[in-house]
Amino acid sequence: MLWVLLALTGLLYLWGLDRNGWANSYYSAAAMAGSQDWTAFFFSSSDPGNAISVDKPPLSLWVMSASVGAFGLSPWSILVPQALMGVASVYLLYRMVRTYIGSAAGLLAATFFAVTPVAVVMFRYNNPDALLTLLMIGIAYAALESIRRNRVRWLILAGALTGAALLTKQLQIALVLPAVAAAYLMFAAAPLLKRVLHLATALVAAAITGGWWFVLVQLVPAANRPFVGGSRFNSAVELSLGYNGLDRLSGEDASRTMSPSTASLAEKLDPGFQRFLQPQFSGQFGWFLPLAVAGLCLAIWHITRQSGSRRYRAFLSLCSVWFLCSSTVLAFMSGIVHPYYSLTAVPPLSCLAATGLLHLYRLRHRRNIRGVLAGTLLATMVLAFVSASRSTADFPLGPLAALLVWSVAIAVLAVPPPFPALRNVPRGLLAVALMAGPFVWSVNTVLSPHEGAGVVAGPSILGLRTDHPDRQQMGSNVPPSFVAVMFGNLPESGIVSRLRSTPASSTWAAAMVGSETAANYQLASKRSVLPLGGFDGTDPFPTLEQFQRMVAGQQVASIVIQDLPPLTLEGRGESARIVEWVRDHYRAEQIGSAQYYSTLP
Repeated sequence: MLWVLLALTGLLYLWGLDRNGWANSYYSAAAMAGSQDWTAFFFSSSDPGNAISVDKPPLSLWVMSASVGAFGLSPWSILVPQALMGVASVYLLYRMVRTYIGSAAGLLAATFFAVTPVAVVMFRYNNPDALLTLLMIGIAYAALESIRRNRVRWLILAGALTGAALLTKQLQIALVLPAVAAAYLMFAAAPLLKRVLHLATALVAAAITGGWWFVLVQLVPAANRPFVGGSRFNSAVELSLGYNGLDRLSGEDASRTMSPSTASLAEKLDPGFQRFLQPQFSGQFGWFLPLAVAGLCLAIWHITRQSGSRRYRAFLSLCSVWFLCSSTVLAFMSGIVHPYYSLTAVPPLSCLAATGLLHLYRLRHRRNIRGVLAGTLLATMVLAFVSASRSTADFPLGPLAALLVWSVAIAVLAVPPPFPALRNVPRGLLAVALMAGPFVWSVNTVLSPHEGAGVVAGPSILGLRTDHPDRQQMGSNVPPSFVAVMFGNLPESGIVSRLRSTPASSTWAAAMVGSETAANYQLASKRSVLPLGGFDGTDPFPTLEQFQRMVAGQQVASIVIQDLPPLTLEGRGESARIVEWVRDHYRAEQIGSAQYYSTLP
């Protein structure tokens, strides 16, 4: 059964991958740059000219760049590694759950994980989250093996994987670390002082494997490396603690990058656990959420009563704390809250859901357990109905089908079939009811194209799609400036031809405001494009004076201006100063929707 599951998972994650095009072109352009230039590879530059880096550390880009270098630049070479990471994650999760609960629970947890829509979309995408999720599961697996085998080297391996995760998406790895620490401190077979020293050793391993790159970036003179994208002071440490750290919790990431007129377009989600019931989240990862809550309650009961073996309780403890940390941060964080952030909670959610369901199902002959099972399944049915009700534009009969299938499944469970030959019917109906919703959402994810910075799984939500190449599906009230940040401007063929014919002596064939637009043109022309102001045009690089020197040295062959990001459009930041200077000193040539300014004599 395992190999069937892995084969089907591979099919689900690999089928029609090129439908997503360049997916998030921001990272695809960086993979292209890294395949062409070693400096760009090391520093995760967004362009081969090494003007500015992406706003994440380089490990996931190293994988993509290596694939591009080996197989050429194409959507397949960029996206296949992510899909393979997904298959590996499913396998590793199965191994972990099987070791501590059993094969049936392992298969169920791995299946829940594989078909959760947010997992499907992210393992078919080129954001760093695919590698981060694989590393998180690896950390949990290694920490539990250290407890089970009473071998500290497994904990050190968990520390090394933590360092790799730090090089993937910085402080987001902290969501799993309290779970590792709690499980090891409570259940490792060693005196307390030794347990603390073991954890400290693992932290040292994490600091070494994850910190060396940040140290080197800080030591290299700023003039000899790209500007650290996403930072304000050209610092990788600032990026980790600020924009990719505390700013994600406080909301500063949104306030510094969005104008008041566009801030309302970000996901406005009231903080609290009720956030998971809102349209942006329920269909992404909520299908098995009630079962996970039941599994969490079961885990707390077993841990407090010291029921079961030490390694069993260690597993429950790690999954519970990991789930609580991830879901709590996700529920209360402010600012830009993308639905795909929920992926970090899906592995422990799947483990708890599988554990809870199997425990309740096997003890359903007890009246009180049967009541708990019925209540949990009823909550699961309600959440499935709510999720389906928000996507009736694509599946008009979805809510009715969810109610019908779930009602039959719950009724048959409550009143078992009278004949022994039908004893597997309740189990089959329950499987259909559980899997129908997430499976349909996942298949829709596979059959639909996804592009841009705000990827979302499943069908349209209330008739809108925020990641479809047809930008009109975002809604008529979305201004072009917001679309420019999330997707980038569509390349004009006339300008692409100009960029391709630019003399090789110019470092950058063109400069454009915003990394998504620059990436789209870079991938279309296969020439280096300078992203003024980084991802959203707000990074203080290059300054107007630096850009003037670049132009004077004929390093930049042209400037292209299309729809500008919000703050640049309002005249704020260095990119706005550059746009104003270019318009005052060069003659515009209108090519389609873009203004083309040649700076070469």
